[in-house]
Amino acid sequence: MKSLYIAATSQHVGKTTNTLGMLAALQKRDVKVGYSKPLGQQFHTVKGKRVDKDAVLFSETLKTFELIPDIHSPVILGPGDTAELLDDPKTDVLERKILHAAETLNKDYEFTLYEGTGHPGVGSVVGLSNARVAELLETRVVLVLEGGIGNTIDRLALCKALFDAHGVQIVGVILNKVLPQKMDKIRQYVEPWIEANGMQLLGLMPYDSQLVYPSIKHVVKVVKGEVISGAKETMNTLVHEALAGGTSSPSGEHPPENLLLVVSRGRFLESLHHQQTLASEQGRDFKLAGVMLTSKGHVSSKALKICEEQGIPVITTDFDTYQAVVKMSHLVAKIDTKSPAKVQRAIDLFEENIDMEKLLKLVE
Repeated sequence: MKSLYIAATSQHVGKTTNTLGMLAALQKRDVKVGYSKPLGQQFHTVKGKRVDKDAVLFSETLKTFELIPDIHSPVILGPGDTAELLDDPKTDVLERKILHAAETLNKDYEFTLYEGTGHPGVGSVVGLSNARVAELLETRVVLVLEGGIGNTIDRLALCKALFDAHGVQIVGVILNKVLPQKMDKIRQYVEPWIEANGMQLLGLMPYDSQLVYPSIKHVVKVVKGEVISGAKETMNTLVHEALAGGTSSPSGEHPPENLLLVVSRGRFLESLHHQQTLASEQGRDFKLAGVMLTSKGHVSSKALKICEEQGIPVITTDFDTYQAVVKMSHLVAKIDTKSPAKVQRAIDLFEENIDMEKLLKLVE
């Protein structure tokens, strides 16, 4: 079977982003490529079966395959599953599910991309670490990790040791979220180490703010909020900056339509008037990505009307302003089916920054 397994050194380093970009780039070059996430954790229910959210993303955004849970997401480890499987191990059953998916994909495609989950050791609790799954599939690995120098090499060495222990070769490395001004220096020091250890550097993906900013709907979820005003289409607006406090002023680094005002309900109207005054003084239209009203209390009908007239969504949360801002600071904005602009940006960045000549040699 011709295939690659896309692994990562940890969560949130860009594995899904790069898998998405790789799949699109191969399709663009007329490679008949399939996709599967052998073991997943976060899932949706599709046709009565649990399916990893990334499999849903790939199916709905690329529209190149009809989602079949048993093929594109054969094993899910949801809440409570690991304890149950430790009490009653079924590793052989889970392995057969993964192999069945692989056999099916091998019949339909000339090449398959398998997306890993978390860091290489995830799944070890049930005997299915990323390294073991790659061994089971008899595939090679492309490893994605954040770009730096010392820490990057250390993490790469640690992850390589686990794959080596399973007889699995890491053939390619992608350094992700690299600051543009550090690209040349990182390449200078890291690429020789990668090549000296039998791997190839496929490229450096630059840090791109568009891929890390959350949307209003992501903010609503993390603060356990409720949308009390705002059209459905405004939920996909990206938030670049949170203005905490009633009379906060924007940093000036971000467009006003991407600023979220976080304020207690008692200062709702006062805060809006302040932002309107600032906009007037700066000679621009009054715009905000949204308003988050914190704590409990009365919601000003006058302020709500202003937001409705300006098309500004309003969110309420029981958290106070400090708690809400802390929650948002830990928010990781993942690519999903409701963020088409991020999907396209991921595809474009991969095409622009990854050495496709090297990658195509890996899939021959």
